[in-house]
Amino acid sequence: MKSIAIFEAVYMAIFCFFGSIFNLPDKRVQNLIEQNGGFIYGVCHPNENYEMLAEAGIEWVRFDIPYPYAQDGSVSRNYLDFKERAKGYTDRGFKVMAVTPYPKDYFNIGGFNPVENKEKTQEIAVFLYRDLKDVTSAFQITNEMGIDGFTKPLTLEQAAVFIGIQLEALDPVAEDFPIGYNSAGVNKDLHKLMKPYLQYCDYVGIDLYNGNQGNSKASAYADDVKALYRITRKPIIVQEFGFWSEGGPKTAEQKAEILGYYGYTSEAEAIADGMNFISKLPRQFQQRLRNGYPDDEAHWAEIVFSKEYQHFYGETAAKTMENIPHTPEGQAKYFRRVMGELKKLNCLAGMIIYCCQDMQICYVCGHTWCPFETKWGLFNLDGTPKPAYYAVKEFITETGS
Repeated sequence: MKSIAIFEAVYMAIFCFFGSIFNLPDKRVQNLIEQNGGFIYGVCHPNENYEMLAEAGIEWVRFDIPYPYAQDGSVSRNYLDFKERAKGYTDRGFKVMAVTPYPKDYFNIGGFNPVENKEKTQEIAVFLYRDLKDVTSAFQITNEMGIDGFTKPLTLEQAAVFIGIQLEALDPVAEDFPIGYNSAGVNKDLHKLMKPYLQYCDYVGIDLYNGNQGNSKASAYADDVKALYRITRKPIIVQEFGFWSEGGPKTAEQKAEILGYYGYTSEAEAIADGMNFISKLPRQFQQRLRNGYPDDEAHWAEIVFSKEYQHFYGETAAKTMENIPHTPEGQAKYFRRVMGELKKLNCLAGMIIYCCQDMQICYVCGHTWCPFETKWGLFNLDGTPKPAYYAVKEFITETGS
């Protein structure tokens, strides 16, 4: 029996390596697609415009499950609201890819270390599955471990255990219910740590934003998916990908206008005003400085202007993927190019767009003019569709499942 297991492992290693190079069909990917009712086309952070989402061929929505308990141990209102919202999509024929809570929630709300208290963490994972299985269709265990803002207070090594013990607990109970995890980019370090737990995964996810900042090609998306397939030997789902519909360098006049909004005529004047300048920034921006530079408070004002791509001005790089501009029309072109490259891959079981609708403010810096976390949507802030919506609709209509 052991020799058979070794043979199968060697076979899969060889198949995944050459399969990714020559794009050979993988039966496990086809089985997952069939189990899901077809190739996954989805959006993150959906709005409630059910009709237009369905009209575009989008059948999946992806959003986060809040930590299920309040600090007093009762089921939280936020969790119950999530469950009701998920039911709203399910009742209308959509499927929900649900992202389970982040490590910090276990510390801040639950009051315990989720890695040290394995039994309690696994108990919560099983509760979420049993309580939500009728209103969700798949789980992604937490999100983008390796990104400090999501991973802390855990280390990457601990984060892998955090994911793994939940997968281990769900594996025997979550029948016909895909479970997996994701990474920001290929992140070989995370996937190396996850090897003991891959046996419990139905898929591995990847979030890709190639070409939003700097030179790239649409084919880079396919290259990263194939690289992850070779590492994990699992069906891949692109859990996030997207492109800003606004961005680029700011002119001197635009920068002066933003400085003037805060009452300054130059960067030097703002820097000289030190902490008084910092106190004028949105709380999100101040929190970002505290988290990122906790021991460098005296230099925060300089740091605000020191980054190559600045949240203060909402300035993004001049160069992008295949020189596609950050405009509504450019965003549509991006989706046509990238979705076309991804759909060719036999190792891919789905792709989920980030995201459904524009946001009012950037959650990182608190500015309304910053595209970093505000201009990803297929819909404008007022709910009207962008050219990207129609590009996605056309692509799905033409390619099907």
